Amino acid sequence: MTPLNRDEISTISELINEKLGITIPEFDETKAVGVADGGVAEEEEAQVEIKTSFELKLTGFEAKSKIKVIKEIRAITSLGLKEAKAMVEAAPKVVLKDIKMEKAEELKLKLEKVGAKVEIL
Repeated sequence: MTPLNRDEISTISELINEKLGITIPEFDETKAVGVADGGVAEEEEAQVEIKTSFELKLTGFEAKSKIKVIKEIRAITSLGLKEAKAMVEAAPKVVLKDIKMEKAEELKLKLEKVGAKVEIL
C-alpha cells in the first residue's frame, strides 16, 4: 500500500466536503501575504528596543563650581584627580556607560547640585 500524494488527498478532501455540504472559502495568497507582512510589522513596532542601559554625559558646568564637579566625578567614577580634571575639562564627555536609569537619574541629580550640566542618553 503506497501513501497518497498531495493531489489525491486534495481530491478526497473536496469529495468529502462536497458530500457533507461543507464550503471552504478559496485561499487568497495576496491577502495572506498582506496579513503576514502586517503582523510582522506590528510585532517589530511593538518590540521597539527598550533601553535597559544608559549613559551619563557631562555636557558642561558652571565655571565657579569646577572644583566641586571634579570632586563629584572622582567620587562617581573612582578616577584620579588628573583623570577627573581632564574629563571635566573635555566636556561634553560620557562619564559612565551601561548604567540603569535609576542610577543615572540619581547621579544626574548629584552632579546638577554641584553645578554640572548632565544628560542621560
